[in-house]
Amino acid sequence: MRLVNHGINYFDNRFLMFVLDQMAYDYEKAGKEVIRLTLGKSELPLHRDIVQAIIDAMTDFKRSSMVFPGGLPDLKVKLAEHYYKKHKLNIKPENFIISVGTSTIFRNLFYLFLEKGDEVLLPIPYYSLYHFSALLSGAKIRYYNIDMNTMRLDKESFKQNFTKDTKLVVINSPGNPLGNILTREELYFIDSVVKGQAPIINDEVYDNVCFDEQSPSVIELKDTESVFITTNSFSKAYRMYSRRVGWCIVPDELVTPMTVIQHHTLLTTDPICQFGALKALDYLDEVEHIRSLYKSRRDHTVETFRRVPLVRAVPAEGSFYFTLDCEKFMKERGIQSSLDLATSIMEATNVATVPGSDFGLPYTLRLSYSSHRYNDGIDLLADFFTK
Repeated sequence: MRLVNHGINYFDNRFLMFVLDQMAYDYEKAGKEVIRLTLGKSELPLHRDIVQAIIDAMTDFKRSSMVFPGGLPDLKVKLAEHYYKKHKLNIKPENFIISVGTSTIFRNLFYLFLEKGDEVLLPIPYYSLYHFSALLSGAKIRYYNIDMNTMRLDKESFKQNFTKDTKLVVINSPGNPLGNILTREELYFIDSVVKGQAPIINDEVYDNVCFDEQSPSVIELKDTESVFITTNSFSKAYRMYSRRVGWCIVPDELVTPMTVIQHHTLLTTDPICQFGALKALDYLDEVEHIRSLYKSRRDHTVETFRRVPLVRAVPAEGSFYFTLDCEKFMKERGIQSSLDLATSIMEATNVATVPGSDFGLPYTLRLSYSSHRYNDGIDLLADFFTK
């Protein structure tokens, strides 16, 4: 069988999060109890009213068989109302494109803006979706840095790596995996460098999981030169991880291209799940509960790792994740990769973590707050690193 790989080594580009999650599954099948700090999938079930909305749609043939390639009109209207309440901005419902989470949205946006030889500018650390979408497009990848010590944008690296060939820029705030938040001043700085040369995608999927202060949104910026595209999802604080409903907010000229791509490659996002998303927007107190719960887990991690000499806890400002800087520990113990480290931890403690190389940080681990035994897992990790 001939496989055209387009220069992509698929084995080397495995999402190691799923490798460790599969290992956790195999351990559980063998009768072992595992603490999974892998997927950003909340341990809490959906509110019963959201579940009932999904059931009601599923048992109503008319609603369960609706086909709208760009998303249910009612959900687009509800999202526009939600953004008006939150940001006092009038966004037309037709400027929302609904899809199965945001992964397909990124793939489609990269397809529209990039071709072989173009450059795309990504953050380090990055969410692996951005990196792989760039590989699929054949674009050259350049990176700018988020400083792990200050949690601030490295402005010099952004300026140096934005070139005349840059055709797309990606930002992520709050960030995955660091949980960093770009300030309003940093967002304006990015616009001042880009100056309208390339569209800027801001992945705001964690904008409702900010622990200490709310992250500013690019849609609130005034008098910018650049085109901003916002992506978000019901997967995280709304807890609809496997129901797969995400959206992007695009300018008028992108509505037709994005919709037509979904005409042919998606047809429709499951309307049953979209009716669940409609109901979820009525339960913002559920979102606040997640934020408060995960903030307490963030605080527990920071406090616990104060006594771990060779591992630094990077204090997240938001998102579903916490990053451990394990470089000193790995070098002292001769551990070659974050996959080797995560595997050793799994074998010793039955705690599943995510290798930081998934995100361009080869000496780190990412921990998801979304386990009811999260604090137990943190205590076991601290013991592993100290003993």
